[in-house]
Amino acid sequence: MATPKDILASSNANRSGATDHRPVVGLTSRTMQVRSSNRARSVETMARTFLSAIEAAGGRAILIPNSEDPSLAEGYLDLVNAIVFTGGDDPHPGVFGEDPHPNVDVVDERRDRFEFMLARDAHARGLPTLGVCRGIQMMNIALGGDIYQDLVTQADAPICHAQKTMDDGPWHEVMIEPGSQLAALLGGGRRRVNSYHHQAVRRLGTGLTVSAKTTGDGLIEALEDPEKPYFIGVQWHPELWPDDHALFEGLIQAARDCMQSASKGR
Repeated sequence: MATPKDILASSNANRSGATDHRPVVGLTSRTMQVRSSNRARSVETMARTFLSAIEAAGGRAILIPNSEDPSLAEGYLDLVNAIVFTGGDDPHPGVFGEDPHPNVDVVDERRDRFEFMLARDAHARGLPTLGVCRGIQMMNIALGGDIYQDLVTQADAPICHAQKTMDDGPWHEVMIEPGSQLAALLGGGRRRVNSYHHQAVRRLGTGLTVSAKTTGDGLIEALEDPEKPYFIGVQWHPELWPDDHALFEGLIQAARDCMQSASKGR
């Protein structure tokens, strides 16, 4: 087992004149209440599966906290070369101009406001962006689209999209659009994916195209902006399924390309 002295020596060796050129990827966070020292505290969290997927793809991950001040979004984006909008609670329908449906679950309006600005500004600057589950919904909302607040009561969706097992593996099938950026990463045609949601994209935001739908009910499962280097959202959780990790590899490669272009432009 490595001792603290061994770890420090290795860290110092790695820092001796070497520059880490791995892209920095911002991961949006989820604010949760945890008990510590007999007191409830708010903490910013993310699933470690995202961290693992980013590092395995060749990137470095940092957590972007849910700020009370949405105007800070641009400053946080200045710190990263790409961003991942992670999963979490339901977006509050007020962010796209609707009253809440009775089946809307836990919401965090502070996170909604902050991520709205993050997604809008990331898109405007062409920052490589990946959205997962809630993330695809926020990307779509930020560009003027909306979502089904509850699939069971609002959509003709005979497939159960709220996976009933704890298995991270596939639950239902999607059809990926040939010629899409998503198809270039995962291959076109039919693909089985996991599914942990009761909401989904309804009306597309400006400039976005559909890159995958559920085969059984035609529900939008992935979208992208073909005019951006990498702006892709998926309704499933690719971080949980190694066969889908090409999405993270593509994100890191897009970040590298943008870094090289920026360097040449100086």
